[in-house]
Amino acid sequence: MSMLELLPAVHALSRREKFELAQLLLQDLSNEEPASLFKEGQTYPIHTPQFGPDAASHLAAILKEEPTRP
Repeated sequence: MSMLELLPAVHALSRREKFELAQLLLQDLSNEEPASLFKEGQTYPIHTPQFGPDAASHLAAILKEEPTRP
């Protein structure tokens, strides 16, 4: 069945049924994920402000350039 065939049936569902369908689809998607995206013993970089010491001043400069909103 194609998406075009499914959409009218999905739109006809109640709000509760749509949430249940979304939950079911998300569960199915999570079950399709690989067991582990990370390998034991492997190191992975984590980007933090420590590695961008001028990040705060750069952000402040950008914010000053932004027009104020009412």
